[in-house]
Amino acid sequence: MFKSIKIKVRHLIEALASVFLFLFQHIPVAGPWYGHMLFPLATYLFGTCWLLSPEYREYEFDLLFLSPKLMFGRIVAIVGFIIFLTALIHFLMKRGKLITSGLYSVVRHPQYLGIIITTYGITMMCFQYAGTRSDILMIWLIEVLGYILLAGYEERHLLIERGEEYRQYKQKVSFIFPTPRISKFAEPILSLITLLIMFYLVTLI
Repeated sequence: MFKSIKIKVRHLIEALASVFLFLFQHIPVAGPWYGHMLFPLATYLFGTCWLLSPEYREYEFDLLFLSPKLMFGRIVAIVGFIIFLTALIHFLMKRGKLITSGLYSVVRHPQYLGIIITTYGITMMCFQYAGTRSDILMIWLIEVLGYILLAGYEERHLLIERGEEYRQYKQKVSFIFPTPRISKFAEPILSLITLLIMFYLVTLI
């Protein structure tokens, strides 16, 4: 009983940490007093929902979902969201079990992969809208590093809870990014290299 409560508390903490990291994401903003500034998502959501008049909410909707200029970043963000949603539904359907099928047979943390791709697409949209900004890029990098650390934290507990079953799964399936399997000691390094490649590519937009 106590072990079950402890696991539920850990899952809640992980979910809250994941949401907290996402709130630092920047997003393209249109509005009378926003101008061409880019605000973190937490401020953006408050401003859009409570401060902007309906007409400017419509402008913001057009910018995010209809503007041809942001098309490529939008497609990347949507693909990431679909990956996240698919993995989340699979997780909820098989809650309490070690999931090794579907997207979980490609990477061990497909939900985080989906979030990373989503935020990558939104960051692209920021750059397509207002040009490359080093502060936004650094915030995205820190955000993704946070998800990598969170995934590592989850794995330490899963190894304790699932033991050999999770250890065998870990040997067969990649960490967050679908990269070739290598020794477990090099996984964080390979994840970092993949992240830096993504970091470089987004600066070319």
